[in-house]
Amino acid sequence: MLSVDTDLSRATPVDTGSSVEAADVALAAHLAKNKDDPAVRTVGALSEVGDQWPLVALSGALLASGAFTGDRRAAWAGTRMLASLVLATAIKTGLKNLVARTRPNVLLDEGRYDVELFGPDGGAWHSFPSGHTAGSVAVARAVGRVYPSARPAAYVSAAAVALAQIPRGAHYPSDVAAGALIGLVAEVAIDRLARRLADKNDLDGRRRVFEEPSEGRGRSAAGIHPQDSAPGRSGAREVTAATAGRGSLPPRP
Repeated sequence: MLSVDTDLSRATPVDTGSSVEAADVALAAHLAKNKDDPAVRTVGALSEVGDQWPLVALSGALLASGAFTGDRRAAWAGTRMLASLVLATAIKTGLKNLVARTRPNVLLDEGRYDVELFGPDGGAWHSFPSGHTAGSVAVARAVGRVYPSARPAAYVSAAAVALAQIPRGAHYPSDVAAGALIGLVAEVAIDRLARRLADKNDLDGRRRVFEEPSEGRGRSAAGIHPQDSAPGRSGAREVTAATAGRGSLPPRP
């Protein structure tokens, strides 16, 4: 049985189901031993930017800004961010309701560690998986799809939010890993859905309503197919038509 040093000034026995779980709990307890330090609390407070509602506000603001200014790329990024976040949130909420696991701070403060299927529905029991991580990863990946140059900043920010959850005593490392996986899966699902919608709406091969905008694509990024703007293409068709029509006229006397 695992023994963990807690804030109760004594070693607390912890019953875990496997050596992997024991290592997970031991690492979390060790990394969160300074959770009440002002610096750690500050980092934890800053990581709240990765909570559900701040991410909803960020995604919605980018979507609204793009729609208002006519920036199709920004609107598309905001749409993808919001959709990925909603799906990631739905998945993590379902898992939290399925698996009730007490948070590391409960173990350290009260000496209690429990894991139950369909257990109590309360914040102290919602350790698995990390919702902050799931949402942050989903949104960061969605941003990176539309704005490749923003990938480093987006990914580093998501990683910082995820890693901050362990020393603050909010999550175990496995919670964070599960949250990251959920975020990635949710964003990939939304990306595939977007591509299917793009193919479905490409009725005449010219206008893709749901197509992902990207740099260097010129007018096609605004929904105009490149062949419509190719130099000389329209003129060539007109000359051909005129030539075909002229061939049917009688010769001049």
